Amino acid sequence: MEELEFATFSSGDFAKAEARYGCLRDVFATNVGYSSLNADWRQRFKVGEKERVLMQGHRVSGDDVETVRVYYEGGMRTYKTLLDMHFQMLEPEPWVVRRGQGDSKMYAHAIYPHTQEQLKAATEIVKEKHEKRIGPRGERVATKIVQNLRKDDGAFNFRPVEREKQKSQLMNRVELQTTQAKWNTDEHFKNDSWVFNSTEAMFVNGYLAGACSQNDHDGFEKPHDDVENTLRSFEMNLERLESLGLVHLHPDVVMVPPLGGKKQLDKDREEMLKRQERIKRGLPEFEDFDEFDDESVKHKDKDGEL
Repeated sequence: MEELEFATFSSGDFAKAEARYGCLRDVFATNVGYSSLNADWRQRFKVGEKERVLMQGHRVSGDDVETVRVYYEGGMRTYKTLLDMHFQMLEPEPWVVRRGQGDSKMYAHAIYPHTQEQLKAATEIVKEKHEKRIGPRGERVATKIVQNLRKDDGAFNFRPVEREKQKSQLMNRVELQTTQAKWNTDEHFKNDSWVFNSTEAMFVNGYLAGACSQNDHDGFEKPHDDVENTLRSFEMNLERLESLGLVHLHPDVVMVPPLGGKKQLDKDREEMLKRQERIKRGLPEFEDFDEFDDESVKHKDKDGEL
């Protein structure tokens, strides 16, 4: 990643944020991890052999905020696009921070400038948001600027999570278990470099999250503009996608709903009601595990008796 510039953001849930940053043009890799937004973080941490480690004392609230590291080309033009994306993800209430378990600042909002140019751009947009985005009770945007301008601050104040938690849509989606078995090789899922650094893994993860659609979703105004050609550049034609169990990715087959999209929420709610109704009828919660034939179901009464 030495030839690319990098930027660091805490934009809420890092799984959702990674997917959306990963679909922007001129972004080539993303990692998720934790950063500290406390001004005195340098007093507690140093760089170990491979990552930031606790030096003395105890972590305090705000030392482990979910964060995305973005590697990109395009200089300040791309960085300003990343800033825009950060605030788009916080709408419609950029002053509200969702609480995390144990550490209420786990999903805090922050920008970590690594250069004077990044600091200037971040300061300008935060000032603009403070002036224009005011809540019903006078609330202001919650994004904090944490200066990481010193040499090696980028390494000091970013602790990547393990491989299994990177690219969460690609690595952990239940319906991709068959795919994971086929890709669970030294070339793909078991390859740290592929998971952490490859543009292919980043883009596929974003597409599975619904963030790379050619259509806008929930205020996401800068999707990748050529999904089909991008997939083709990864040699992911329909035949290969089918062989890997990834037909979800083909623009002409199925468009996976975006993370947090209203349609997905409605679908989840409908599915939950169906499951509750099946339980009331004495049936297995999920249709896939239904051990009753159609005839027996027809003769069940409302109490589940034959």
